[in-house]
Amino acid sequence: MNKMGRPKKVSDERTSCTIYLGEQTRRAVDEYVFFQKQENPDYSRSDFLNEAAEFYLAALKGEKANVKSDC
Repeated sequence: MNKMGRPKKVSDERTSCTIYLGEQTRRAVDEYVFFQKQENPDYSRSDFLNEAAEFYLAALKGEKANVKSDC
């Protein structure tokens, strides 16, 4: 099978993901990123979204650990 498109910039196991944000959410994220960039110029919206996803998944994992099964 022929590969189409340009090669990935990074050769790790990451895959691309599209996230659609509402205008208010995007503005809030961009404002947060703006302040973070003052301390770390390399910080980006993608960094924030990755951190948010990891936080959310950790919270889900914690909820499942607290659920008691009747089985």
